[in-house]
Amino acid sequence: LSQPIFKQGEIRRNALTVPMADGERLYIEVIRPRAQGSYPVILEASPYHGTLADRDGTRILPEPRDEEGNSLGLTGYFAPRGYAVVMVDLRGTGRSQGCLDHIGQKDASDLERIVEWAASRPWSNGRVGMTGHSYVGSTPSAAAAQRPEGLKTIVPSAGLASMYHHQFQAGVPYFLQWVGPMEAYEQLAIERKLPGGDDFGNNMEETGCGLPQSSLTAGEEQLSGAYSAWHAERDHEEGAMRAPIPIFLVHGVNDDAARVSAAEWFTRRGELGLGASDKLWLGQWDHGSGCCPNRRGIQWTFALHAWFDKWLAGRTVNTGPPVEIFMSDGSFEEARAGDRDEVYTAKRWPESPRQLELYPRADGALADARPSRAGQVTFQGDPTGFDDPQATGGATFSTRPLTEDLVIAGQPELDLVSSTTAPRVHLIANLYDQYQGDRRRISQFAINPELRHGLATPQPATPGERYTLDPPGFAMGHHLRAGHRLVLRVTTSDPDKVPTFAVDPEVNVFTGPEGTAVRLPVVDGAVLYPDTVPLQLTDEPTPVGPAQPTIRASTETRAPGAGERVAEVTSTFVEFDVEEGFDNATTKVLAEWPLPGDIDLFLQRKNDDGSWTGDLSSGASGSLENEQMQLGEPIQPGHYRIEVHNWAGPPANPVDLTITFFNQNGEPGPDG
Repeated sequence: LSQPIFKQGEIRRNALTVPMADGERLYIEVIRPRAQGSYPVILEASPYHGTLADRDGTRILPEPRDEEGNSLGLTGYFAPRGYAVVMVDLRGTGRSQGCLDHIGQKDASDLERIVEWAASRPWSNGRVGMTGHSYVGSTPSAAAAQRPEGLKTIVPSAGLASMYHHQFQAGVPYFLQWVGPMEAYEQLAIERKLPGGDDFGNNMEETGCGLPQSSLTAGEEQLSGAYSAWHAERDHEEGAMRAPIPIFLVHGVNDDAARVSAAEWFTRRGELGLGASDKLWLGQWDHGSGCCPNRRGIQWTFALHAWFDKWLAGRTVNTGPPVEIFMSDGSFEEARAGDRDEVYTAKRWPESPRQLELYPRADGALADARPSRAGQVTFQGDPTGFDDPQATGGATFSTRPLTEDLVIAGQPELDLVSSTTAPRVHLIANLYDQYQGDRRRISQFAINPELRHGLATPQPATPGERYTLDPPGFAMGHHLRAGHRLVLRVTTSDPDKVPTFAVDPEVNVFTGPEGTAVRLPVVDGAVLYPDTVPLQLTDEPTPVGPAQPTIRASTETRAPGAGERVAEVTSTFVEFDVEEGFDNATTKVLAEWPLPGDIDLFLQRKNDDGSWTGDLSSGASGSLENEQMQLGEPIQPGHYRIEVHNWAGPPANPVDLTITFFNQNGEPGPDG
């Protein structure tokens, strides 16, 4: 890989504005070596600069860190290695002019123009790559769909190419993300214009001017979940799918902010004979809010570094297998937080798996032989699954304990034959890995029956009429072990979805010769590698010793703040010490509280000067009764604090924290 050749004093940062096609100017910062030369360009286009994120790209690249624990980011890591890093504020955000467009046609035009501007600069070698996470991971796909001159690759992390898939799964709204384009992004655009904001005093007449572009203008479709004209203006999937450039896509199957179904356009590149040079990272992780774009630590830094060295700097670099699927045997919470066991690699995605078809039976079984007699399972739909998916009314079907392991990698399919009595209801089907009574979600299907003829062609569902539905499911990458059961559970509410239409007096799931069936992509003879790659630069073997004793502490929640974290207003802190002389290979933090509420955890370390680092890890699963945060790497001695943020829930809710340290053998420290 390329090595640092420029020192900090040899790097320059220039701020400027660049005019777009309609005359509005985007604010840009260029960080590059002072020396004359033509450098490969890394571009980040974000709506979060100056509000939720810095202009150094630390969100997409948190590792490595400096001596005080601060992330180097894209600018601090790549500029010394001979790259030019371009940080762009999207129109209507940060310090850019114009009105928030939600990755609409104006944003698309801006992205095309700004990529071509960067490729044509005297300091550029004409090769531009884009990357980013979440919303910032969506702008690369939108740019690629425009085919700008000079764009040579994109690396979208937890992004999307269509705003529809940010809000809905076949008409069923995602929790939190449904209202993002209605209000949350608009709030950020307005905050920058308030006193103390990043753009206060400039073009104040533009304050709130993005509201006419919000999804609320779509009207009734925001309730039915139908694909509207608003979504069509923000759909770049076809263009991204056909983009003639190599793409490195990164996504977590348990991401609760950018669901993995938003990445299906990438899968279809292979079906079209495109993407021969593409790369995929698919893992069990969540959105990584507060810590990271994924849970791969320094491995992610080197993977991104190798990719850009190859496609932008023209170096001869091995970028690894085309497909890497990171698997975990941990619980749902542990897998989302980075627990790791095995890696499955392939030459393409999906790699022609065998379709294992399973059939629900009226007696609650799930078998590989289709029932010869028709039957049905009936339940009452209710919204309680939003809090506890196992307690709500539902139809549950389970296999016998497996006699052999199954490696499932690809896109599952479900033929859901059902009827409902409510004119509008959401049908949600979870696939679980069950072992000794514990269930872990490994995929989810969902649909509003009104959209059975297509997302853009709603047709009222007749109460009591039987329909065969094909709800889309989340991509899978899972090792189902012998002795475990596969469970299919159909409900009308779930923590992943907004329970707007969950009540139904009678839902029927039909079984039999023409009944419900589920198909799983099974990879026979899959070779799995132990996931032992170091995730830290300093991850060196140390003698096995005892872990530090468990720490227990308590606090109370403050006022609910949604995404706004304000010390002692929405967040409280619990401080603790990690002591010298212990073998603290991994650490788990468990928070529990009595009253339902969404509470998130964030870990920070105290610097020598008394300040605190940014978030080193987080736990933000959306659970309403407990939260976990896991560090899959050694935690260094020092003084730390856990920020307990009340995302949504009552104030003064008692929170009990348990911090457990484990040594290299997985043995916990004594109970403190």
